Amino acid sequence: MKIFGLLSLISVSACCVVSAVSAQPYLLDVEAATRARKAVALGDTRLKPLYERALRDADKLLSLPNPTVINKGMTPPSGDKHDYISMGRYWWPNPDTPDGLPYVRRDGESNPELKQFDRDRLGDFSSRLYRLTGAYLLSERPEYARKAASMLRTWFLNPATRMNPNATYAQMVPGRNGGLGRPEGVLDTYSFLEAVDAAAVLERGGYLSKKEMKALRDWFSEYVDWLRTSDAGLGEYAAKNNHGVAYDVQTVVFALFAGRDEVARELVEGFAERRLRPQIEADGRQPRELARTTAFGYSVYNLTHLLDMCTVARTMDIDLYDAADGAIDRAIGYLTQFLGNRDAFPYKQIKDWHGVEQTFAQQLLRASNLKENPEYRRLYEQYRSPEEQKRALFILLNE
Repeated sequence: MKIFGLLSLISVSACCVVSAVSAQPYLLDVEAATRARKAVALGDTRLKPLYERALRDADKLLSLPNPTVINKGMTPPSGDKHDYISMGRYWWPNPDTPDGLPYVRRDGESNPELKQFDRDRLGDFSSRLYRLTGAYLLSERPEYARKAASMLRTWFLNPATRMNPNATYAQMVPGRNGGLGRPEGVLDTYSFLEAVDAAAVLERGGYLSKKEMKALRDWFSEYVDWLRTSDAGLGEYAAKNNHGVAYDVQTVVFALFAGRDEVARELVEGFAERRLRPQIEADGRQPRELARTTAFGYSVYNLTHLLDMCTVARTMDIDLYDAADGAIDRAIGYLTQFLGNRDAFPYKQIKDWHGVEQTFAQQLLRASNLKENPEYRRLYEQYRSPEEQKRALFILLNE
């Protein structure tokens, strides 16, 4: 208790110091949004329908009720609905026991029971924030910003609806670990990256007050403490696959947002040796991701996190893209040989090959934005989905 008390005092002190300083988006490219808005105003015939699609999509969100953790139909073991709870995605009732406990793992197969908990609600929250914030950046229409700000207040600030700053029950498995969550559950809160970027944009537009921003920073500082001291957080930090990378990315972003730069810098400066070298082979393979039943998907998923860290590190004037002897380019190079060539992929991918190809094409564009590479841009153009309307916001905020 003394350790947590000291951490809390440090957190509050740090937040008070930075509360008057404007935050910055860490992953959203405000300049790209500005370019897209100006291009549409000048009559760009390709971007205009995408722009209109993005705004129509945001319009549909304006009348929806704000997501909140207290709306679940069950209560966590703590007895407090303000505690977030989710269930491990690939865990199913045990066919060999009368009550189905303890649940057993079926990798790559999602259990529909997930919908009873908070994970889908959190996903809706972050997705809506991204779409509203993006639409606001593209159009500067205040209704999108006001709605996004109200969502942040509901999820993080309103005492009646706010989430407690922990993930103690994230990705729990029925019949295991006494109802507590697992280290893997920390990955759920990766969705809060959208919340931090949204808050930065909304503060600059005057849609969140200094008092509200301080309260948000305090919330994230408390969550950083939980990430750094809880059994689940420490377990995720120790993970050797995409989970460890995702832990680093979100801890860095949340720490930066909370004004705890020393925490962020320590993780970023050790990232290449801790994550890149152990996870990426000389030929670009990611063995821990390739061991999954959706090996192509997990390899791309981890690459997405790696590029996120590179993007965030750039805001700190640190270049990670070429670190560890070009490990990220090696990882990309290994995967590019399977674009349009599924039969050559020597590992399992039991579902959604096409969808993963589209995601990988997007990551090629992001990589080229970090370090200009004409071949990556050519492959992006070749393999991006022809149904551009479905990818409207990504195009507008990244091309």
